Amino acid sequence: MSDYNHWQANMRPISRTFFKGLIALIPIILTVYLLFWMASTAELALGTIFKLLLPDSWYVKGMGFVTGLVFAFFFGSFLESHTFRTLFRTFEELVIQIPFVKGIYTTIRDLSSLFASEKKGKFQQVVLVKVSSDNSQQIGFITVSELGETSSAFIADDRIAVFVPFSYQLGGYTIIMPRENVIEIDMSVEDALRFIATAGVVGTVNDEKM
Repeated sequence: MSDYNHWQANMRPISRTFFKGLIALIPIILTVYLLFWMASTAELALGTIFKLLLPDSWYVKGMGFVTGLVFAFFFGSFLESHTFRTLFRTFEELVIQIPFVKGIYTTIRDLSSLFASEKKGKFQQVVLVKVSSDNSQQIGFITVSELGETSSAFIADDRIAVFVPFSYQLGGYTIIMPRENVIEIDMSVEDALRFIATAGVVGTVNDEKM
């Protein structure tokens, strides 16, 4: 039994080092995999079009991926135009008329807009929210701080909308509450989302504690 305890004691630092390396590698591997999947998807979709339109000798592997990058850039540039934005909104209105497609498209669109938009009315400020009488607090994000930012007239002037996400899963809930019930904290949205998603295990990207 003593030999087993000795072996277990020797294995403990090895296991700790292994899992520390594994935890560090998983985000890198998943990031590379996601980028590779996106590049492969663009190449598969657009590359097939090139193969149909161009002679085989003209096609170079990677043309679909490069074309996808160029297309995304110019599409974003076109969205700066009022006329193009109007046409795009018209297209969106037609898309959301389709029952099944509406739920998928609007969910993806709203999530993308929530995290990527630089406009006000999204995640404006990280706050601590008092949600009960026992002085416990939750991390949330102010989404509406002024009545003019939303058409929701039920939000009074002295109240704000705060989104409180769940840990280890997608989703959360929105609270309409008095301003005095929240405390603004000096924390970036990215660090707060990381903190919430891992239930506080990981605080910031430079966190060396594992």
